[in-house]
Amino acid sequence: TINGEGEVVAQDAEYSMAVWANGGKVVINGGTFRNGGDTCDLVYASNGGHVEIYGGEFIPKGPSSGEVPGTKNPYPALNIKDRDRENSSIVVYGGRFHNFNPADNVSEGEHTNFVAEGYKAVEVETGVWEVMPE
Repeated sequence: TINGEGEVVAQDAEYSMAVWANGGKVVINGGTFRNGGDTCDLVYASNGGHVEIYGGEFIPKGPSSGEVPGTKNPYPALNIKDRDRENSSIVVYGGRFHNFNPADNVSEGEHTNFVAEGYKAVEVETGVWEVMPE
């Protein structure tokens, strides 16, 4: 469980996620999360990993993948390993996402929604979405 107001910055290297739930559960209640470079996702789940996000600021640096329009989000804040989509998850209950709409993005395929049922993502300023109850 991550609580607080600190900052997590992934290093600019291959597989440079700020948070990687690789078979475990991660709960994010606050903090700021950034990529150190433009090579990987900000929050990633694989191998049966689960992430619940209740708050925090998510500022992905891009572009990463996504050089072909419509294939990937160039600012990948959230992602689940393709082969693990059936047993891994990311569910968003709160937080602010820069250059990434967690309710309608293409990191997991067209129009993927990571936002929990009963919640919505609202664009509160240009390119910044905040997740809140409906």
